[in-house]
Amino acid sequence: METTEDDEWMSVDEVIVRHDKDGKMHLKNLFGRGKTARSIAAALLVSAGGLGAGAHAQASSPVTVTVWSWRSQDAPMWQQIQQALQAKGENIHIDFTSKIATQYDAVLQTAMTGGKGPDVFYGRAGVGTVNYAAAHLIAPLSGKVNLSQVASSTLSSTQYQGKYYGVPFATQTMAIFYNKALFKQYHLSVPSTWAQLLKDCATLKANGVTPFYVMGIQQWLLALSMETIGASTVSDTWAQTVVNRKAGYNSAPYIRTLAKYQQLVPYFEHNYSAIGSTGSEQEQALRLGRTAMIFDGIFDVPTMMQYNPNLQLGEFLVPPDSSLPQPKAWYTPKARVEWYVDGDIALNAHISNSAEAAAALKVVQFSATPAFGQLFSNIAGEISPIEGVKIPSKYPLSIRAYNYFQHDRIDPIVGIRSPMDTPPPTPITAKSKTVSGSNQGIFSAEMSIADSLINSKLTPQQATSKIQSSLSWYFKGKS
Repeated sequence: METTEDDEWMSVDEVIVRHDKDGKMHLKNLFGRGKTARSIAAALLVSAGGLGAGAHAQASSPVTVTVWSWRSQDAPMWQQIQQALQAKGENIHIDFTSKIATQYDAVLQTAMTGGKGPDVFYGRAGVGTVNYAAAHLIAPLSGKVNLSQVASSTLSSTQYQGKYYGVPFATQTMAIFYNKALFKQYHLSVPSTWAQLLKDCATLKANGVTPFYVMGIQQWLLALSMETIGASTVSDTWAQTVVNRKAGYNSAPYIRTLAKYQQLVPYFEHNYSAIGSTGSEQEQALRLGRTAMIFDGIFDVPTMMQYNPNLQLGEFLVPPDSSLPQPKAWYTPKARVEWYVDGDIALNAHISNSAEAAAALKVVQFSATPAFGQLFSNIAGEISPIEGVKIPSKYPLSIRAYNYFQHDRIDPIVGIRSPMDTPPPTPITAKSKTVSGSNQGIFSAEMSIADSLINSKLTPQQATSKIQSSLSWYFKGKS
């Protein structure tokens, strides 16, 4: 497995990679942190020089394909994809643009509905993809792209009316990440039961260490934290019962999930409701030793390590209950991982230039191959949903997360990207707004009650009743 010598993590707010008709690659608006950003920029420009010469050898008029994403860290990957396509004889140049993540959805919607969208873009998957499909703004890939090597468990997040509209590019997992040095200092081991986790929290708090750092402003992370607890609380039997509409979120296992989240509140950062304006406060706190644990996804490991490359970072799954409530079949006796499809690669359905449309399709076709998946895992250190892809050994926590996903995942999922998270589509138009009210998906519904739950303005029973009501479109009146 080929790896890079420089293991520093890149943190770039916005990277815009441009390719001129002469085959030269240019970087614009590269805002990073010190040596890493400069070294990446230099590497890209040096490599791009070689690509320019190759492009002249192939043809004088290469076809440029525009690709948009919210993931600035993927810029080097798209350079390598361009190289791989050109090595196959494809005269394609890739114009990769990353947008600020919090602005991406609005910017993309404006561009796509205005006829000025990219050829290829990262879709949010689930409702984020279905709404574009319903508006006929993205092209169906069934019959055009070979999806046989993409994990079937991830493809449902891109499906609309029996056709697939995106190629899933990442499977994300959630866990508790912890500072090993603090655990060692206070003679703590990874807890095997929920009761032990609470006991460890009490020990840390008694010694002046914040057990859990929580960013109350980041409601999406609060919702994912609840789902992370849920994965080690509810059983697959209960999850399937919910998917089958035979039970709802107002039933005992989900109420217990939210009750357990409330049990952790006394161990949160004391000012948690006001924290999270930058979105990285918890990673900084972990690095500084100001907290022992955080709920987070494998996707944020680069940020954690960026703040302290020497951080003794570990991860573990939320521990299960030591004794199962009744009915036992609805609860899991083992720790399990929450997972979801991060996004997909989608194809603009309205590319006017036929050569550009053909080249864009080739790019999307490549995104469904093991070669693409391996490039993604090599650079991002994340889990590709494409079969046969191996995570490099330099990403040990990602390897652990992959093993969790293979052997200890909740299945079916009942949170983000689940069937209950894809309400009837609202076709994307220039005037579309965020789906709300009775058409909320489960993830939006969880975000809407998260703050009230942790601030004890809602009981777990009240919160689950609100969530169930928001999902009436799925349960069709089931109370």
